[in-house]
Amino acid sequence: MVVTKKKKVAKKEKPTKKKKLTKEKLAKAQKHYDEGAKYAQEGDVGGAIECWKKTVELNPDHFDAWYNLGNVFYMSKNDWEKAFECWGRALRIKPDDIDCMYNVANTLRELGANDKAIEFYTKIVTLVPDDHEAWNNMAIAYINKDETEKAIECWKKAVEIKPSKIESWSALSKIYDDLGISDLAIEALEKVLEINPDISGAKSMLERIKKTQGVS
Repeated sequence: MVVTKKKKVAKKEKPTKKKKLTKEKLAKAQKHYDEGAKYAQEGDVGGAIECWKKTVELNPDHFDAWYNLGNVFYMSKNDWEKAFECWGRALRIKPDDIDCMYNVANTLRELGANDKAIEFYTKIVTLVPDDHEAWNNMAIAYINKDETEKAIECWKKAVEIKPSKIESWSALSKIYDDLGISDLAIEALEKVLEINPDISGAKSMLERIKKTQGVS
């Protein structure tokens, strides 16, 4: 008689449940976080990092601890790899946090990863369409990629939202001057000087363009 062996059925692994944090653990995590904030105010970066690391060990979902760890790793330690790791953990907890996305986008842009930076700026302006700073920074990322037309559109959007945004007007004046679009360069420079009449560079640039164009 042939005995047939029963096929072993692979047991489905049960999804691991997140362990609920006790009130005591949460309180302890918050205490470490508060201590870290005091160290940070006093300029003790090492003390702040140590406390915030303890915070996330006890409470891995502590957004502020991950966010601020990212900040100190980047700004004080110049360790952008750890900064990205911490900001990434923070964004898993709050995917739409504008400040955290800003830090990621600006750092990516500074590191030359302009395409990735633009992805984050785009998400920011999708969530907050009137965020003039995001439009301005996205324009810089496009300029870094030599995509002048897209940069202009972003700067125009920035000054549409905030007409007193002098850095965007200034950037537009230089771009229009480089492109030889003198009338728009003059218009942008006049806006710059309307906001701040003491910018000597804008005055001399305006005089030069008007002289070239024979405009008084």
